[in-house]
Amino acid sequence: MKKITLSVALLLGGVAAKAQTEYIDITTKNLFGRSEMVLYNDIAGYNDLEYFYLGRFNKKRHWVRYTYADKVVISFLDKLGDTRELCTQEDDKPQKCAVVNTNQTVFTFKPKGKVFEVLITKPL
Repeated sequence: MKKITLSVALLLGGVAAKAQTEYIDITTKNLFGRSEMVLYNDIAGYNDLEYFYLGRFNKKRHWVRYTYADKVVISFLDKLGDTRELCTQEDDKPQKCAVVNTNQTVFTFKPKGKVFEVLITKPL
């Protein structure tokens, strides 16, 4: 009986883990020449806030990899006229890239696969 209960718990746990929204907030601090990224999700009571930045001489892009994300919301808070390259990839499908306007812009993705990756460059 315990094996069945454990199997059901694992099965339901996998379903519950997928039902969450992941958030990425991106902004630029021109004074320091850095791009800042904040990651969090919508699970109440879960302390998951993470902060990253790319300095003036650091790497040129942010990269995030999600497993079983239900929805990914990317908010750009750059100044007027800023653009960045935004690339996404799902599982083994080809990477999709586009140069996007990043002044007060929000993009929402609903991944259907297991792995969803996001790459965001510093402002172009």
